[in-house]
Amino acid sequence: MDYRPQSAGLIAITVVMNIIWWMAMIAAIGLGATHMDDCPVQPNVPVYLIVLGASSLLSLLFTYCTSGFQDGAIHILSLACMTVLHIFSFAWLIAGSSWVYAVYPPDYSQTNRYCHKITYQFAFVVTTLLWVAMALMFVCGCCLGLVTCCTTVFAGRHLLPDRKSFYGATNFHEPTAGDV
Repeated sequence: MDYRPQSAGLIAITVVMNIIWWMAMIAAIGLGATHMDDCPVQPNVPVYLIVLGASSLLSLLFTYCTSGFQDGAIHILSLACMTVLHIFSFAWLIAGSSWVYAVYPPDYSQTNRYCHKITYQFAFVVTTLLWVAMALMFVCGCCLGLVTCCTTVFAGRHLLPDRKSFYGATNFHEPTAGDV
């Protein structure tokens, strides 16, 4: 594979985003484990946070393995595990969304009936941010695909010869190669 050097700004943004995501997922595991029995209205919310955090951290580890080993069985195994893990994480996000959004809006007046306030708010914010990030990636991917498609069609009209042109001719008034 041909690798291009990356800019320092891109590397810095990637490192900062990775550190923030590691901290958020460790917090998700900690909040879910600490308040496992503090959510009687929907007991799956703390479990959702624990599994979301663990699967995200595992996915990051497989990403590091994939980029560290470019060839061989470890690279292929990491890619396969990442694929399965991403499919599972998407399904888990759908399940967690149904658990978190089903008990919205929260009612904290009855403290023993509802979820722990910080745990529920953290689950709500993380779930919402994940959906927003996925929607943003989908829209950006569609825009990039549209631009690529339009560029290819536009460039194709100028690159393909027609009956009046010949490769090497700069304009149609010049004689083409071979004409005397």
